[in-house]
Amino acid sequence: MSNSQQLVSTRKVIASVSTGKAVNQDAWMTQWCSTNWGDLLQPAPLSISLLGSILIIASSTDDFSGCSSHIISGLNSKAPPGCPPFKWNHALHPDSFKSCLQQMVGDGYTAFETAHKNMEIINNNANQMPEVITTIVNLVLKGSAQDIADLFQNSITDLQTLSQKCRDSAHETETAFRDISGLAQEMVLACTYTAGTAEQALAQNKIQLEVLQVQKDHEKTTLEAAKATAELMKNSYIKAEEGFQSAIRDIPSGWDLAGMQAVESLTNLAVSAGNAAISQATMGSQAAKAGMNAFSGLLGGKGESDKPVAPGAPPVASTTSPNGVNSQPNSAALSDPGTMLVQRVLDQANAIKMLLTGKNGKPDWEHIRPNKTQPSKVGLGESQSHPFRYSSSKPVSKQLETYIDQALTIIGAIVEASGSVASGEENALSDQVAPTDRLIADLQSLLTSVNLILQQPGMNATGPATPAVSAAQAATSAAQLAVQNSKMKVDQTKTQLEASRASFEKAADRLASQQMEIAKTIGDMTQLSLTNSNLQQMLPVLKKAVGAFTTLRAQFSQLVQFFDSVASLLCDVMGPSVDRWVKTMESAEQQRLRGEAEEHVAGVTVSAFTRDLIYRQMMTPLKVSMLATSISTVYLSVSNDYILPAQRSVGHMLQFSASDDASDREALIRNLETAQAALGKATTLASTQISAKVSKDQKTFQDSIDKRLNVIVQSVQVVLPEIAAPVPAHIKAIADAHVADTDATKALQAEANPMYDSESMI
Repeated sequence: MSNSQQLVSTRKVIASVSTGKAVNQDAWMTQWCSTNWGDLLQPAPLSISLLGSILIIASSTDDFSGCSSHIISGLNSKAPPGCPPFKWNHALHPDSFKSCLQQMVGDGYTAFETAHKNMEIINNNANQMPEVITTIVNLVLKGSAQDIADLFQNSITDLQTLSQKCRDSAHETETAFRDISGLAQEMVLACTYTAGTAEQALAQNKIQLEVLQVQKDHEKTTLEAAKATAELMKNSYIKAEEGFQSAIRDIPSGWDLAGMQAVESLTNLAVSAGNAAISQATMGSQAAKAGMNAFSGLLGGKGESDKPVAPGAPPVASTTSPNGVNSQPNSAALSDPGTMLVQRVLDQANAIKMLLTGKNGKPDWEHIRPNKTQPSKVGLGESQSHPFRYSSSKPVSKQLETYIDQALTIIGAIVEASGSVASGEENALSDQVAPTDRLIADLQSLLTSVNLILQQPGMNATGPATPAVSAAQAATSAAQLAVQNSKMKVDQTKTQLEASRASFEKAADRLASQQMEIAKTIGDMTQLSLTNSNLQQMLPVLKKAVGAFTTLRAQFSQLVQFFDSVASLLCDVMGPSVDRWVKTMESAEQQRLRGEAEEHVAGVTVSAFTRDLIYRQMMTPLKVSMLATSISTVYLSVSNDYILPAQRSVGHMLQFSASDDASDREALIRNLETAQAALGKATTLASTQISAKVSKDQKTFQDSIDKRLNVIVQSVQVVLPEIAAPVPAHIKAIADAHVADTDATKALQAEANPMYDSESMI
């Protein structure tokens, strides 16, 4: 089989395994392990056990000795020097500590009931979204300009309505958990100031920020990054359309493989921008927990006692990646315009390779001659001169800038050779081939990092603007290069799925380890004395309550961000793009009626390209609907079986002594101790069963990835036998680093929210 025929066969096979449905499934599997759904489940039994213990302790005493008077009248004077005065924001009856404990239990019951109700709403509405999206996609693929003008906006409005209902439901639940977490934080701080247990640690830390303000600052930082990413998403459509128009003007006639790369990289631009916005949800979830680090330090926790914790981005581990770019979803990279440009620059580097070897391994002098190299030079230069340029202060852009400089140096050598007497020699540019190959490999590594940051697979869905290729279009060497690029995309998808599988396995192992610590924590709580309750004894219980409810809040914060991103996509991007699209289609139709050919590149028309932008971006809300459906389905299953029954039993733990007689008080304590032991047993069992469910779902997830990998390999190896071989080292090294960095990042975030510490509570 010739290289040209192999290219045609390869692209047909890849198209068969990269349908919209298949690629969306890849995207779902790539992001599923980052949604922290296990964290959404695991704190629930601990939270309920904490609430039950709080209520039992509240039942065992009338009020802590001297508590009510000191918490109110003596609090400000008890605050150590340099620390802010305390102010109640959440407690309804701060004059009674026992009333505060009872409020916590009531607020906890409300939070879990609210979560269950709203998860049902999210599940119902998210389940409806795929059908609406299917209607929109069919309209995009088949509709006329008039159909689009008449029907598209109504369909988008339907989708927006469903998304808004999901967003509102998640926000209501987030607020409920925020309130109870806030109350617990206030009670911890009030107890600490009153008991005086942390005065020395506070003085050493010299923390000038209120604990709640630190968390707010974290969220503000993340919100600003999310806005920047949303702006990138909005601009990506315009820039992709402008880039296609530029390609029409600049790519030489007959250079169809360069045009094919341009079309695919420009449609990828819009897809990547949408995925960047969705990936911001991970940062929103982390930000909701970030303030715990300062909270722990404020109370003399595990952090360095002499180092204040300043507000900033959520904790992300330092990377072990060979190219130095952290592949964790992080604010700096997600709001980095360079993240959107890597595929475009890689395609330009491949265009340079075609110039050097495009004629049977020799320079393509026909396109190198003066005025012919301009397309490649402009294509790389646009990163610097285009309004959608990179930002050298950000991580991906900084690395990309180095590669662009290298590419421009190679182009300079090509231009210089084209004007010399050596321009007719076959070996005149042989010294530029190796640097170009290194540049392409480096850009492939950077693209792998970017795809992991964006939580998107290497292959894009085959769409209306996917260029068709015939064997007659490609010279032998150019076709060979195009085959290699197609294989690279498959390799990236393979290694990303494998990385997701490995990351999920580590996450499941981490949850299993945490479950053991939770079981010990619950066991410790069953040993708490019910006859000598005091503030020092309550502090560990309350601190763990803060951690548990903060984690639960963070997961609903992530759902809010998911649907905020969908709303931004629908309102800020789809609407304006569709207006431009209708005008483009109408213009193309007028050209057709006049007998004029519509402008195109690589056989793709302007209207087909714009149609493809809309089609591919519909994959973003579809992925969100799949994630939301999966999360809500798992949550409802666990909630029905383990959370709500246990939560309702807590309400019966508030007991009173029949009288003030010693015998009646002793009887009350015995009853409470019995209830305490039963609660510990029930919540430990629930935690164990949830852990077993995590293990079961881990196997299901692994099986689904294995099945998808087998389909890809078995289908593609018919035309590319080498696809069954291990992924190239420069790509696999990035994926291996990603797995290690993900695990390290999760460990940092767990340290920032130390609810699973197993230190003795007695």
